[in-house]
Amino acid sequence: MSLSARFHGVIDRVSPLNRLTDRATQYLRSHPTVYKLALLVNHLFRAVAMMGLMMMLPFCWPVNMAICFLGSLFYRLTVENNCAYKFALPAFAGGVAFPMAQPALVACVSGRAFESLAMLSAVPLAAYLAYVILTVDYDVNRRLQSP
Repeated sequence: MSLSARFHGVIDRVSPLNRLTDRATQYLRSHPTVYKLALLVNHLFRAVAMMGLMMMLPFCWPVNMAICFLGSLFYRLTVENNCAYKFALPAFAGGVAFPMAQPALVACVSGRAFESLAMLSAVPLAAYLAYVILTVDYDVNRRLQSP
């Protein structure tokens, strides 16, 4: 047996996460609405984290976006092909959509939502949210139907 196999065998035996993961999986499979909410929260968390990363990079916004897009694409092509859920590219899209929707939020808060074209800036965020909601619904329903 290889060193890496022995190492991970020890981790599997001593990690409390295995039991917690099994319990969470059982619970979420029997409560699909909670499962969908958990995935939605994960999508939103990752989008906010991506937005934060784009804001923290020291370059101009287009360069930061390009870096994050290429990193997300690389992750999607190399890692997420082994994952049940795909978060990288939607997180990038959400990370871009949230700042774009800022004028719409300001217009709503100031009571001038329909006095200008500011609400158009909410279209990318609405598209992102629609995509994520429909994808989560599809993914959970498909997983619960498979044996």
